Amino acid sequence: MRKLIVVTTVLFSSILALAATTNKIKRTRPPRRPPSSFGGIVEKEYSGKVLRIFNTQKYLSHNKLATCVKDMRWKSLLPFEASLAALPKDECLMKFATSLIGTNDTAAAVLIVEDEKYPIMLGAPEKRWTILNISPLKVDNPSLNVFEKRFAKVLWIAVSRTLGAGYSSFKPCVMQPFTTVTELDNNPAVIPCPEPFNKMINTAKAYGIDMIKIASYRAACQEGWAPAPTNDIQKAIWDKVRATPKNPMKIEFDPKKGR
Repeated sequence: MRKLIVVTTVLFSSILALAATTNKIKRTRPPRRPPSSFGGIVEKEYSGKVLRIFNTQKYLSHNKLATCVKDMRWKSLLPFEASLAALPKDECLMKFATSLIGTNDTAAAVLIVEDEKYPIMLGAPEKRWTILNISPLKVDNPSLNVFEKRFAKVLWIAVSRTLGAGYSSFKPCVMQPFTTVTELDNNPAVIPCPEPFNKMINTAKAYGIDMIKIASYRAACQEGWAPAPTNDIQKAIWDKVRATPKNPMKIEFDPKKGR
């Protein structure tokens, strides 16, 4: 009897194992279409107010800064813009930062400077600006790679603070307290977590800053707002979506229904 139970148990286990294997095979995901088939990511044209990042330092190239800001823009879906600026000679930094608000489309601002007299950040939330000083980030003569990582973190912090976010109680999150660049380096997070993002969106709205919209080029074409194609893949998508149907639907009058 005991042997029968053992044999039955082994047989039942084998059947379950076979069923599990079969289910795994059936649940195999179909191969994904390559990202290029969607034409890449594009942004819908935006013409409202922005948070503008004014760059006056020359240690980090403006092109790298602009790339960083674009990445932040798409991660937050908030219109961040990067612009070159020149500090007026002998003018107070805080006075200059205040003068930037309200110029053109600037509803809030981060002013990037390099000055050994100031800490990493000076902020005036009621004035809608933050001054970000890169000089303390170079205090230990870091490599350019280390400096760029530090800069990316503090730029997120400066932008977040300008839009009303403070330290987060959630981890991982770049919005954590630090007093030295070593503590900044030791934070593994490089962007804010959802909690600060929500505060940023709410504050941006209060400042008249709307959210942007991004989508795949294919989706943008289907929704009717895609920009003109810039490569062969986008051109193919553009032509396909806008092509006249070979067999267009015909609506004929039905005398019985009167329509």
